[in-house]
Amino acid sequence: MLQRIGEQIRRLRNAHDWTQEQFAQRLNVSRSKISKWENGEVLPDLQSIIDMSDMFRVSVDFLLGKHPTDEQLLQEVRLAYGTNEMSDEQLSLIRYMNEQRELAKRLYALQSLPLHKRKRIEGVVIKMIDEMIEALK
Repeated sequence: MLQRIGEQIRRLRNAHDWTQEQFAQRLNVSRSKISKWENGEVLPDLQSIIDMSDMFRVSVDFLLGKHPTDEQLLQEVRLAYGTNEMSDEQLSLIRYMNEQRELAKRLYALQSLPLHKRKRIEGVVIKMIDEMIEALK
């Protein structure tokens, strides 16, 4: 369990391109403490877990390496959007975005742009994805 949590912390820190020192400063802890967490030597205290969850914008469960089941994801979507209807394709996409946090952050930024700017970018991105998928076949 300690090792899994440490690996998840390292993965999230690296996804933000932070050194252990930079991450430690953001959390107001020592670099050696970050190292011990990432190497599975000690478990972060509760406040540090909450702070990391907020900093990485992930749930505590995700931070601790516990990934939600499909039913849990579906329940969260139902609560958030007030709907009981969810296709397998939508659920799969939500799961993918939950795992691909950097991509999700960029898509969130994209959707907040004015419509005319967003449409131009979406067209380019769709074309690039289609070309890459075709090239990999």
